[in-house]
Amino acid sequence: MKNEALQMARGVRDFGPEEKIARDKIVTTLKQVFESFGYNPIETPVLERYELFASKFGIGQESDAMRETFKLKDQGNRDIVLRTEFTVPFSRFVGMNPQFKKPFKRYQIGQVFRDGPIKLGRYREFWQCDVDVVGIGSPQIDAEIIQLTVEAFAKLGMEIEFRLNNRKILNEILKYAGITGEQQISAIIAIDKLDKIGVDGVKEELKEKQIAGSAVDTILKLISIEGNNQGKIVQLRDVLSEVAGLDEVEQALAFVIDNQNVFFVPSLARGLAYYTGNVFEVYLKDSSKISSSICAGGRYDDMIGGFLGTNEVYPAVGISFGLETIFDAIKLNQNNDDVVKSVTDVYLLALDDKYVKKIMNIAKQLRQAGIKADMDYLGRKLKKNLEYADSYGVSWVIMLGESEEVENKLMLRNMKTGEQEKLSVDQIIEKLR
Repeated sequence: MKNEALQMARGVRDFGPEEKIARDKIVTTLKQVFESFGYNPIETPVLERYELFASKFGIGQESDAMRETFKLKDQGNRDIVLRTEFTVPFSRFVGMNPQFKKPFKRYQIGQVFRDGPIKLGRYREFWQCDVDVVGIGSPQIDAEIIQLTVEAFAKLGMEIEFRLNNRKILNEILKYAGITGEQQISAIIAIDKLDKIGVDGVKEELKEKQIAGSAVDTILKLISIEGNNQGKIVQLRDVLSEVAGLDEVEQALAFVIDNQNVFFVPSLARGLAYYTGNVFEVYLKDSSKISSSICAGGRYDDMIGGFLGTNEVYPAVGISFGLETIFDAIKLNQNNDDVVKSVTDVYLLALDDKYVKKIMNIAKQLRQAGIKADMDYLGRKLKKNLEYADSYGVSWVIMLGESEEVENKLMLRNMKTGEQEKLSVDQIIEKLR
């Protein structure tokens, strides 16, 4: 019979050492890339006011993300939410800290929460790794976000497809089809589900929103045009004439250095209400195992000014890397030989109790030299200790017994090859480094 106290909440996960080491490696790689482009870290609270997220300048009351928000009340009976993403808190942060010079480039990595459906790559508690910049309106910075993303996934060893569109293009397509005002937001939320519910599903949802069948056909025809990036831009210009969004897409593509896997996709919507310009989604090239996006973002020039109540334009753009989907994708393709089971570099053994204190001192020297060292405190036999070290994939074992003490050396064993040699502490430090 299961102990109810040991049940986990739905949509959350534990991670043992092997998984946590792998996840930390992803985060470290992303941080290195973010910082190489000049982005600085910040941290915002897990708890935010409900009104911040629900406002029309936030994620919007109608969005799926808002319906999936974990909502609670504090002891003052105020409505509070667990953050569902980082863009809204970042915009609040910028609005409350006008002293930061523009452009202001930041990254944030941490947990977010959504009470949504659960599947591989989608959980109720998950980690996002975001980069954003406020204060630059040029598509050149959009191109930097694309370039940063391409380089990050290259360092992670993942082949991706980067998809790009622009909200102004979608708005013009909807306007051309006769849809204006608030109905455009509802239509965009429906279009955003194209990959999930297909063309027929989107058609049905648009009709449920009281959009005429002829308008639905026009929308689907224009967002489904085919060809290369430039060909799609030309086709849409022929229908819509001059649209600022087409220029912004074209300019962003022109500034990206590694753009062979970057594609203009007119159907890309991003369902959140706050996007104003270029929008992005990233998918694995091999989507047979994980079909959802692993990275997404876009431009949101109206959010900060809207929160401040000034309607001043604060040009802002960013992208969010989904740690869960990245981790799941890597795990699915990982060879067992590549799994790191422990952070420990070397495991130390005293072959007699009288050498324990000396082994402790040697472990201290190794740690001071930057080597991660653990040791046996249970006084186990040699065979048991070697089995223990091997079970955690520790590469090296140091042993101190009577013969090593006489020679003032230590026995260093390579756990992968079984080779052993007697070395001084200094020689071991040099070898392990």
